[in-house]
Amino acid sequence: MPAMCLATWFALWLQENYSFSSGNAKLLMVFIGLVALSMVMQAAVQIGISLKAGKALKELTEIAEELREKTLPLIDTAMSVGKTAEAMLKDAAPKVKLITNNMAETSGVVRSSAVQVGRTVTDANLRTQRQVARVDGIVTAVLTATVEVAGAVQNGLRGPAQKLAGLATQARFGLEGLLDRVKAMGAK
Repeated sequence: MPAMCLATWFALWLQENYSFSSGNAKLLMVFIGLVALSMVMQAAVQIGISLKAGKALKELTEIAEELREKTLPLIDTAMSVGKTAEAMLKDAAPKVKLITNNMAETSGVVRSSAVQVGRTVTDANLRTQRQVARVDGIVTAVLTATVEVAGAVQNGLRGPAQKLAGLATQARFGLEGLLDRVKAMGAK
């Protein structure tokens, strides 16, 4: 903005056609003094900024150097680790491929074995169910026969036992009657 005012003032000054008086000369000298003073102040500010920028640049350079000193060993270590890892991967790649192929073959064998075991278990389960059904039939038949035999024995023993009980009761009555007669005769 001051440069614009200065340019405007010079433009006006060049357009005017008047003589240079001592009042104007003083004014011009004051103006030139102010311009010189502002230029000196501007130069001082520029020097201050330059000094601060130089100091900041020096600090940044020191920080960058310190950072470089600390990171270079890390980068070297990382590169070494990377090369070692690459070598290990190159060495392990065929082994991993072989293991993967073997796992695929083993997986196929395990699958077929699992299918065979499944069939065997299914067959054994079916046979077991058949045997259980046979045993169940046999046990049922034995229990039925046992019940029938027990019924026959019970019926076979019950009839004669009832007859014996009847005979025993008749014999008792007969003996009691006989004893009563013998007592009655002995009492007479």
